[in-house]
Amino acid sequence: MKKLFQYSLVAVCAMAFAGSSALAADPVNDKCPVSGKDVDASKTVDYTQKFCCEKCVAKFEKDPTAYAEKVAAADEGKCPISGKDVAADQSATVTIGACCSKCVKKISAEPAKFFGELQKAS
Repeated sequence: MKKLFQYSLVAVCAMAFAGSSALAADPVNDKCPVSGKDVDASKTVDYTQKFCCEKCVAKFEKDPTAYAEKVAAADEGKCPISGKDVAADQSATVTIGACCSKCVKKISAEPAKFFGELQKAS
């Protein structure tokens, strides 16, 4: 019984570790929105955007950069796709790549603004 517990614990830990590495998302951009240089995949900022409904979340997740300018221009508390009020339980997260730690700091301070720059930087 003790061995079964040990094997189970090892299996759970292995699955948790594997799952955590799978959660690390690739950046949605190849060029840094601050400098225009190539992205260093180890230098990223996760940005979460809220939406009004599942339909808008699905549209955004299909091609996040297509909505970059709309996200940057959206009013606080409004869905960037529909313009309706956002719902607390409807959001999507994207990973924005940067070229260096200085740019990570700038993007972290204003993620919506720099997410909006992605189409221009690509």
